[in-house]
Amino acid sequence: MLNIQRLCSMAGVVLLFSMLSHSYAQQSSPSSSSKGSTSLFASSKEEELLDPDVAFKLKISVKGPTTILAELTPATGYYMYKDRIHFAVKDASGVKIKAVKLPVGDIKTDQFFGKMETYKKPVQAEITVDWPSQVKNFALIASYQGCHEKLGVCYAPIDKSVTLTLP
Repeated sequence: MLNIQRLCSMAGVVLLFSMLSHSYAQQSSPSSSSKGSTSLFASSKEEELLDPDVAFKLKISVKGPTTILAELTPATGYYMYKDRIHFAVKDASGVKIKAVKLPVGDIKTDQFFGKMETYKKPVQAEITVDWPSQVKNFALIASYQGCHEKLGVCYAPIDKSVTLTLP
């Protein structure tokens, strides 16, 4: 087991090596060996995590007198857990969610959760609601969670509130 002092020393060596390699690459033409060492420490745009609102987009629309559509779109390289997608109403006297229909997802073996159903492509949730005729506006709360495929980093659960105006 590494102790803190040894870990800090190793981190310092890695940082120093990175700085030296970067400095060397700026002063001379890159050789194949310096390319390899700088790419080892450089971060590419592919590996940067997106803001949650960019990684997982949500679009809500009223389809008809009893149906709301929620389109959830994970960015390329991201996925969403089916069982973490939920909807609720807020501050709406008498408005009730009767059913939520989601399509079948792809099975992924998660290192922490085991076999999970996921979505890598846009998915539509069809939400059947019942509301009194006097109610014209209410807030729909969408909850969902997803991860970055390559890095294996999962975002904290996301809750979004959308105010809907009914026909």
